[in-house]
Amino acid sequence: MTLPRVTVYNEVTVDGKIEGFSGDGGRYYRRGFGLDYDAIMMGSVTAQSFGPAESEDELTGPGPTVEAVPPPPGFETLVQQRRPTLVVVDGSGTVRNWRHAQAQPWYERYVSLVGDHTPREHVEHLRRRDVEVVSAGSRRVDLPGALEQLRRRHGITSVRTDTGGNLTGALLAAGLVDELVLLVAPKLSSRHRARSLVELPHGLPGSVDLALTDLERLEDDTLWLRYEVRR
Repeated sequence: MTLPRVTVYNEVTVDGKIEGFSGDGGRYYRRGFGLDYDAIMMGSVTAQSFGPAESEDELTGPGPTVEAVPPPPGFETLVQQRRPTLVVVDGSGTVRNWRHAQAQPWYERYVSLVGDHTPREHVEHLRRRDVEVVSAGSRRVDLPGALEQLRRRHGITSVRTDTGGNLTGALLAAGLVDELVLLVAPKLSSRHRARSLVELPHGLPGSVDLALTDLERLEDDTLWLRYEVRR
């Protein structure tokens, strides 16, 4: 089974947190555009940051009109050159703000990864919202099976993540991550119990070993690091 190449991409503090600090958003997205990917994958918590969930009435109707979000200055050409598929892992069926995601300028199409346990009414809601459904797994989303379907059905050969530690940890634990690309800010997180870059599942034997392939010191002492995952 040939799976898409998966690159974990994020900006973190020195103590490995993805919250509780201010980074250079423009630089983060510019550098992210330079990576190789056909799709951007995120978890349900990250996806809900696009905007508020639809009300119960809106869920059954045609959906609210959401004003399109223009690209930031300097990003117009980048958006024209690359519009990947947005993939959200949402087995529990909690993402109910797809209209906000679809108003972003970044994406060509939209896919939700679900499983047999996902409420049927949520799957029907996704179809009404023109979100493609990929179903894999019973009690939780089967990530290898879902990635295989993304390649076979949608021609996706490379995936970049933009997400929190739980999904990153699940991908690493399943042996699906090929590369980690990090912007390490010269800061410590100010938020108590801030989310971490990686939350590995309990019971994972041993560590995940990495090989450094690129290192760059940027103008504000942020580090650009690229690691291959050792198999």
